[in-house]
Amino acid sequence: MSTYLLTWNPRVWPKEQFEIYYQKYTQGKILKWSCGTTKKILVGDNIFLLKQGKGNKGVIGSGVVTAVPYYAPHYQEEKRKEGKESLYVDVKFDYLSNNQFKTPISRDELNTPEFISNIWDSQGSGKTIPANIADGLFDFWNSRIERNEQDFSGPDEAESSKLKEGGKKVITVNAYERNTKARRLCIEHWKYNCGVCNFHFEKTYGQLGKNYIHVHHLKPLSEINEEYEIDPVKDLRPVCPNCHAMLHRKQPALSIEELKEIYTIYNK
Repeated sequence: MSTYLLTWNPRVWPKEQFEIYYQKYTQGKILKWSCGTTKKILVGDNIFLLKQGKGNKGVIGSGVVTAVPYYAPHYQEEKRKEGKESLYVDVKFDYLSNNQFKTPISRDELNTPEFISNIWDSQGSGKTIPANIADGLFDFWNSRIERNEQDFSGPDEAESSKLKEGGKKVITVNAYERNTKARRLCIEHWKYNCGVCNFHFEKTYGQLGKNYIHVHHLKPLSEINEEYEIDPVKDLRPVCPNCHAMLHRKQPALSIEELKEIYTIYNK
């Protein structure tokens, strides 16, 4: 799983259009975004959105890719009238800055040794964020943003907290399951088969399904009452979206073993 940088410059794509997109985001809709000339982006890859140009600029959004790159009419009206196209990906944003254009991570904060890179000044969208930078960026991002439960839908957005967190503080997003470092270590150990039904996306859908899987956090949050640091191998399991949904159909969530028993009964 890779992490990419998408960009938005109000000089090129006006704020009025962004506000329309923001309203769609609040309704839980998937948004298409230009990815420059990058065609290697896969379903399940992570993205950050960087606001460029004048004024407040910096990282204003994050999400997950839901469709591989495709061509569609250009986002600029003049070029669209000329019949030109742009390359896009579909994104399910889990956070997008509101229409007051707040900037959770400013451009200046990306100049620290941990994040410094020439990608932040790139004029093109769709650049790869190096893994060593992406890991720290996710942690910094999660520490900055406020998320509302109404912004999310689906079982993979179950309550969670940071990789290491005091027990009483709760962030209502699955930071464990989306954290790139934790996901990578989990999948390196358990691979891409669903831990419940053994489904494998690439074996079923070919290249389209390559490297796609959800990751489920096993430990109930009600049991995290002290400072807790996740073990990606012991505490996370890869599961397909269907099984992930079924795990969260009950509160507290079913265990992997419990759902396996149910699956076996009905799939003999």
